[in-house]
Amino acid sequence: MQAQQQGDLFNQDAEQRSLRQLRKLPFDFHYLYECRAADGVARQYKHKLVDWEAGALYWNVYRKDNWEALFKQRFLEEFAAKDLLFLMGNIHRFQDHWLVVSVLYFPKRPVSDQGELFSG
Repeated sequence: MQAQQQGDLFNQDAEQRSLRQLRKLPFDFHYLYECRAADGVARQYKHKLVDWEAGALYWNVYRKDNWEALFKQRFLEEFAAKDLLFLMGNIHRFQDHWLVVSVLYFPKRPVSDQGELFSG
């Protein structure tokens, strides 16, 4: 906040009016998922979700009595019908702790639409 208050050399009034402090989410959200390795063994992972969409969804529904159900509907039910891709990242000080920085979701394609990499 202090760095933001330094202002702009040419338009300090507009800069000061646009300052807003971000609200911290009162909860941490995590994805628990399973991946199968090349040898066929499944391994579970748990990663914290820091995607802006999760935060925006929380702030849009948190005043409702059923906010948890609405939140879960989006991230569990709606996304179950999609092909998900996690963009992962970490912080320099905690290089072993990976975070889900963003969740990308695409319409599921039938396996037959994917085609063959090599055809003979």
